[in-house]
Amino acid sequence: MTTVQTSNSDAVRLLEAQRARKAAQEDALKLANRVQQLKKEEEKAAKRINETRKRAGEIHKLRKRNEDFRLEKEQFYAHKNRELAAQMENLMTSKRESEKRKQQAAEILARQKRELREATRADQMAHERMLAEQRLMERKVALGKKERVKKDHIVQRDRALSEKSQRIEENRKAYELRLAEELKEQSKKEKELQKLATMELELIEKLQKKQMEQRNAYEDLEVALGLRKPQERGGSRGNQQMTVQEQQLEPEEPDEAEVARQFGVLDVDGTGFINTSQLQQLMESLGIALNGAQLEQATMQLDKNNSGKISYGEFLLWWSG
Repeated sequence: MTTVQTSNSDAVRLLEAQRARKAAQEDALKLANRVQQLKKEEEKAAKRINETRKRAGEIHKLRKRNEDFRLEKEQFYAHKNRELAAQMENLMTSKRESEKRKQQAAEILARQKRELREATRADQMAHERMLAEQRLMERKVALGKKERVKKDHIVQRDRALSEKSQRIEENRKAYELRLAEELKEQSKKEKELQKLATMELELIEKLQKKQMEQRNAYEDLEVALGLRKPQERGGSRGNQQMTVQEQQLEPEEPDEAEVARQFGVLDVDGTGFINTSQLQQLMESLGIALNGAQLEQATMQLDKNNSGKISYGEFLLWWSG
């Protein structure tokens, strides 16, 4: 039993020794890693120190260079300021001289302007006097021209009135001559008409006699044939005589003299023309009433050129046709 206990104790110590060895190995490994890491950190720190020292040297050099540049810049600007001050002094001197010259030039210019205004005023007054004289002359010329134009206008008006009166007189004479010819022709036609009327009456009387003889012969024949009684003879003779008399009392168509007279009533100015609006009045005075369509057709036939006027010759030809 003692042996067994000893064996167990040895095993425990061996196990603990193994565990201790493993723990020591792990600690040694960790320590080695830590040492390695510390070395790396040391190298990094040394590197950073070197870089910092290098950077510090560069900064020191840069500061020195900047300081040198600042000193040079201050010297440069001091020199520039001295030059600028000298230039400003020269500029002020030049400005004072320029202002003095400007003032002198302004005085000279003002004097020249006064002299120019005085000369211009004198020229303007002389020009206005000349224009006034010229306008006066033009007014006189215009008045003379106006008087001449007025006289010419009066002469032309008198000449036009004279020519118009002459034309009216010529038209009146021509109308009177034509009217005299028409009246002469009318008288001739009236004589011929009277002669024809006399012949017509004679022929009518002969015709009436022949008709009466023929009617009597027919009645005698009818009585002989027993178609009419003897006391009924002569019943239609009075009617036949009345018919002939009624035919003689029918109104006659106006002759050329009447047409000329009625046309002259409407032709008040004696030009030988009437307006188309007077056509219906002329036709009514001649005893003929036209409706709207007939009046329009007659106007188109008489006024073919649409002048609005109808001559006596055109109307007479249309009336006779």
